[in-house]
Amino acid sequence: MKNFHFIAMVVGIMLLVFVWNNYSAASANSKSISYQTVSVKPGDSVWSIAANFTTPKDDIRNVIIDIKKINGLSNDVAIYPGQTLKIPVKATNTIIETNDVRVTKAR
Repeated sequence: MKNFHFIAMVVGIMLLVFVWNNYSAASANSKSISYQTVSVKPGDSVWSIAANFTTPKDDIRNVIIDIKKINGLSNDVAIYPGQTLKIPVKATNTIIETNDVRVTKAR
């Protein structure tokens, strides 16, 4: 009977640790994301716009994928001056200046 209680206690502790680790990882990865609206300027590309919202920790290819997904753009769709795009930005309050747009850039 003592073995059963010991095993039950060990399994309970393992379950508690597992749940805690998953909760901590989920809350760390769920940084709030807001959206910045950007007006496309002549000569802009999705790549150049994404570069304004990419930090050294980010992979610009992932930012481009997110921009395309949010705006319903396929790989062969060109963007044009005057078009507005929603850009995902992570919540950090670092203000940067880009072409003609002031944005909040994530870290």
